[in-house]
Amino acid sequence: LSVVPLSSLLPPFPISQPVLRLHSSPTPHNMAEDIEEILAEIDGSQIEEYQKFFDAFDRGKQGYIMATQIGQIMHAMEQDFDEKTLRKLIRKFDADGSGKLEFDEFCALVYTVANTVDKETLEKELREAFRLFDKEGNGYISRPTLKALLKEIADDLTDAQLDEAVDEIDEDGSGKIEFEEFWELMAGESD
Repeated sequence: LSVVPLSSLLPPFPISQPVLRLHSSPTPHNMAEDIEEILAEIDGSQIEEYQKFFDAFDRGKQGYIMATQIGQIMHAMEQDFDEKTLRKLIRKFDADGSGKLEFDEFCALVYTVANTVDKETLEKELREAFRLFDKEGNGYISRPTLKALLKEIADDLTDAQLDEAVDEIDEDGSGKIEFEEFWELMAGESD
């Protein structure tokens, strides 16, 4: 049995925000804002990589690629994707339905696909992580265990802040963090 640091299992996060994000569909009226927000999350080296793939498929240098090429591009990028999800995202990011995606739309779409976790997979992974923290197999994580976990991933918090965070997570006040409470913390939604 090897010891894995808790911080390697979970990314750092502000306590008030869910740790993992399930894909939420943007609405057409705020699509430009959504694309801007997504682009702000992408670092320069990723943008450069996306540009290479975009340019390779924008052979006529027209400033767009056809939506029908996205599957091919994702394969070329060795990016796993779900066909149904990809089709939905193409419809969302190609809001005008032209079948053409400009570079910013392409970047936002690829980044979204790369960072989208389907709910079933997420729940399975979170149940596995939950079992790691439920050392006795009782079906819950104790307050001290959760506090230690939070301390490891947010080491700048004071004891009082950690207690407050644990109180917020332990919604029913039982002193035991059940999977549903853990799910809400990690995924940001109730089951």
